[in-house]
Amino acid sequence: MDASSTAEDLFLLAINLTKRCNLACAHCYMDAETMQHGGENELATEEVRGLLDEIAGRSTETMVVLTGGEPLMRYDLEELVAHGTGRGLAMVVGTNGVALSDKRVQSLKAAGAMGVGISVDSLDPEKHDAFRGLRGAWEKTMAGIESCKRHGLPFQIHFSVTEANADEVPSMIAFARAAGARVLNVFFLVCTGRGESMSDISPVTYERVLNQLVAAQEQSRDLLIRARCAPHFKRIAYQRNPASTLTRAAGYEGGGCLAGIHYCRITPEGGVTACPYIPEEEGNIRDKKFWDIWDQSLTFQSLRNPMLQGKCGSCEFRKLCGGCRARPLAMGGSLMDTDPWCVHTPDGSAVIEPLIEQTRKLAWSEEAEKRLSRVPSFLRKMVRNRAESYVHEQGLLMVTEEHLATLAARRFGSNGPPRPNTNEEKAQQAASDSLPWSEQAKERLAAMPAFLQQGVRAIAEDVARSEGRLEVNIKLLDRLESEQQPGRSFPWTDESDRLLTAFLAEKKPQVRMFIAPALESAVEQFAKKRRAATVERADVEAAIAQLTGGVEWDEDALARVLSAPDFIRAGIKKAAEFNARKEGLARIASADLTRFRNSAMMRAVQRMKGFGMQELNFDAYAIARDCVPRLKDNPEADKRFETIKNFVAAREHPGDLLGQDLLEKMKAQLNANKQNGDGQG
Repeated sequence: MDASSTAEDLFLLAINLTKRCNLACAHCYMDAETMQHGGENELATEEVRGLLDEIAGRSTETMVVLTGGEPLMRYDLEELVAHGTGRGLAMVVGTNGVALSDKRVQSLKAAGAMGVGISVDSLDPEKHDAFRGLRGAWEKTMAGIESCKRHGLPFQIHFSVTEANADEVPSMIAFARAAGARVLNVFFLVCTGRGESMSDISPVTYERVLNQLVAAQEQSRDLLIRARCAPHFKRIAYQRNPASTLTRAAGYEGGGCLAGIHYCRITPEGGVTACPYIPEEEGNIRDKKFWDIWDQSLTFQSLRNPMLQGKCGSCEFRKLCGGCRARPLAMGGSLMDTDPWCVHTPDGSAVIEPLIEQTRKLAWSEEAEKRLSRVPSFLRKMVRNRAESYVHEQGLLMVTEEHLATLAARRFGSNGPPRPNTNEEKAQQAASDSLPWSEQAKERLAAMPAFLQQGVRAIAEDVARSEGRLEVNIKLLDRLESEQQPGRSFPWTDESDRLLTAFLAEKKPQVRMFIAPALESAVEQFAKKRRAATVERADVEAAIAQLTGGVEWDEDALARVLSAPDFIRAGIKKAAEFNARKEGLARIASADLTRFRNSAMMRAVQRMKGFGMQELNFDAYAIARDCVPRLKDNPEADKRFETIKNFVAAREHPGDLLGQDLLEKMKAQLNANKQNGDGQG
């Protein structure tokens, strides 16, 4: 099979860094050694770094889970996290949570860890401690969760379900949600390693718990609930709802087990196996390149093209589910034998094909669209993409205002954006929150118009944090800028496309990304006016003429106009061109825009002063509506005012729209009314 085929994409790689552990869990597949006796042949730091380099050389879409044993017992854990993050990989740590002190959480976050998976096996401390083999383990794990919350390190809860704790599933879901976990992973044990001495979950309980999990995920909007090592999850989801997004075939939620298909693990000594419960090694990274093992392993090939036997081979769900391949192997059979923990009886019907994931196309609620419209236009597509990715990950079909609020809260906290009172506090806040920038990235940011820099910095650092990056580099900025390229709703002729490309080629790259979306939109609006099905050269010429407006514009000034909200952009541009012609200016610079705006605002304050206003607030419109005939009984004016009011209210720092100097001058004008005390100007 072609190594570049999407059928062999590696979504998830688990690296068991060590056999050392500070616990002695009853279920562990590793036969974990004691804290004092680590493995003598564990992969060295440079060997793991080399493996990460090799993975990143072919795919930066792979998530790497550093686990053990207990990975926090590796002194070089942060170094490995930082190295993988620096290569563009998503780095996650799987831990029992006992050693997650404040200091360790902070160091993992600083290293760029995307998050941690924390094992919690019961909400009863005594049961958890007995399962983990250490008194007090539960309390330490809870403290680790609190440390993650305190320092903003995302975390998942990992729950290994057994016959003894299966009744706790509903409570564990509620706990994970209340604790603030992003994901609840419920693992179903396979009897290997130390787990051979304990009873596994019964097939009947297995089926019952999977039904609970599917039902819970269907209702969950804020927590991802996943069954691990339980491909039957897909069958049950299909039986409940054949159209369920839980049955899609692509991504981490692919049909059936991912072992050897989209997932594998590396042992502490460098062995490559299909999964932790399939112990046979397919090769060792000390002897052979990882990708050669991944591409050429006969076992992996058989898992990718399974010839299932027994009941699994005749089951209508064999493509959607396929059963666990490790269970029959652990019971003394072969990889392709019947999964002994499945209670389903094949009915002889046709094979059910997994859903093929379609291109993401999500609806937006009216409220969400309104909120998005208040975002500056040069950041809007970036925000849209991030929101849709977030909603898509949850298996939902519509972006709501609540989703946008959640994403905003992730960046600014539950109380909303920080609003420091002084410039010194603002500087301190920025210094504490900001990520390092590479020299190239700093140069790119500095070359952007000054009024854009704050917004671009905020978005770039937010994306970097969400991806577990240690810094903002030029590669990330290039990607974010490419995401800004507008989509086209109409087919374009080659001539129209060449004309637009030639016009944009004259613009600076850092300005082009803001001009292009507005210009393409204007071009297609002209095509719509003609009721045409294709964009022609004349549409591009008309849009360019409209953009230039008969007056020359500095690129920074034009980009500044185009970054304004849609509902005021045309008015700003028209007013600026009118003032420029009035003053005899041949070219409009950014400083001219500021001057025009300041003059217009001071004229507005003079009107407000004449109305008797004493404070700068939105009451001015109600007063003006009573005094100005053209505003009376004018629903369009009312609607426009509400749009402006909502836009200002949604800003993190409304005063930044005009600047503190101008605001102080405006307030000083109105203060004269207060001093006179008679309500007259």
